[in-house]
Amino acid sequence: MIPVIAIGSLKSSGSTTLGLTLAGVAAAANIPVTIIDGAHDPDAAIWAGKRSLPRRLGVVRETNPSEIETMVRGARRRGEAMIIDCGTNPELLRLAERMADKTLIPVRFSPLSADAAIATDALFDATPGLGRPGRERAFVASAITPIHSRIARVVESLIASSATKRLQVGLSLRAAYEAPFLNGGSLFSLDDDEAPGLDRARAEAAMLAYEVGLLQVAGTRRDAPARLDARIAA
Repeated sequence: MIPVIAIGSLKSSGSTTLGLTLAGVAAAANIPVTIIDGAHDPDAAIWAGKRSLPRRLGVVRETNPSEIETMVRGARRRGEAMIIDCGTNPELLRLAERMADKTLIPVRFSPLSADAAIATDALFDATPGLGRPGRERAFVASAITPIHSRIARVVESLIASSATKRLQVGLSLRAAYEAPFLNGGSLFSLDDDEAPGLDRARAEAAMLAYEVGLLQVAGTRRDAPARLDARIAA
């Protein structure tokens, strides 16, 4: 099944970086994917105008709920992946969570970000009977970095207070993830002189994409994982 993935939190925590990174992996694996940029700041749409988009990756700036519903239904009919960047918009977060196969709540390792992630999780719990059957959601670390152990314990305890699972794979705090916003392109089209640590970032991003189901898509070309490995190693 081609997944629809919603991403966002009530506090800015890296939803656009996460969405662009996952979409870049999908495109590199020859999986057609569209990003709906519904965040308050149109960072994904601005990124799309900086350089030719990777093949099979599209970006649409849209905040109208009915239009987004129409686009999601169209993507499902065409068998395409879709990533909805909700940013911090509560209305869009509720709508996208109900339509998505999987919702990712990004968390930066700070108590404020963790508080917002828990509040976002509670927002979804407020309408448990509505939405797509079998949908899932998870917390995902969007900027893993060594931090003081006391702060780490606070963040961990806040996230652990929810029954919603936390993905074991996340994105580290790397300049490579921010480079596309400066230069355009994706992790798989940038050159080494445009971003440091591309190999590690590509491998980490691919692991996360597999974890959320983007690289487990039925009907994906059989050679996609091998070709993606080659792109990472190149």
